[in-house]
Amino acid sequence: IERPPGDTAGCTFCHTSSEERCSTCHQRHQFDPRVARRAEQCKTCHWGKDHRDWEAYDIGLHGVVYQVNKWKPEQFDFSKKLSDADYVGPTCQYCHMRGGHHNVQRFGTVYTSMGMSMADRGAPIWNEKRDRWVSVCDDCHSPRFAREQLQALDEAVKDAGLKYRETFKVAEDLLVDGVLDPMPKDLCPDWSGQHLWSLKIGAYHDGEAYGGKTGESGEFRMSNCTDVERLCFES
Repeated sequence: IERPPGDTAGCTFCHTSSEERCSTCHQRHQFDPRVARRAEQCKTCHWGKDHRDWEAYDIGLHGVVYQVNKWKPEQFDFSKKLSDADYVGPTCQYCHMRGGHHNVQRFGTVYTSMGMSMADRGAPIWNEKRDRWVSVCDDCHSPRFAREQLQALDEAVKDAGLKYRETFKVAEDLLVDGVLDPMPKDLCPDWSGQHLWSLKIGAYHDGEAYGGKTGESGEFRMSNCTDVERLCFES
């Protein structure tokens, strides 16, 4: 509630009213499967500065193929069930709701659910999910192509992780040197009622230099934080 109005509107539009309801995708006044099968239906929620899913799809090759062909029934026949779809290019639904399956997370691509974090890259536990993804890409590409893309994602996550830690180390040094106030008292406390350094969510702070007691964790957020923290997040 204490976030800037723009942030609040962007979050509450999805997270308070429409999550996990049939009408989220099928539209309450139509409930037409042909509408729910269009990629734009996912755009309702999956966009924005902290999860740019639609933007990434829209400017990518898959999205371009969709945008220039979506009005041609012979290329995108939305009257067909997803299990029978033979689109010229993939929509969000074609891949993430494979065959019409409504559990979208079966084909989630968040790197932590794909075994692409630095701690578990290539671990056997993720092989099944990766093989399942390759089987989707295999509809249009060779299995080798799909696996090369997963490997490229691995390397991107590795590089991003290094830059992530490098950026936060600069902020952490500023804090330890007394240049940066971890959580100014003139700002609203976080969800737990504490004034803790928000960059360290999930990581326990050793000592009171970060604004809290040992064992307390901050809340990672984009607003209600110092300018340095926001800059770290945006970078």
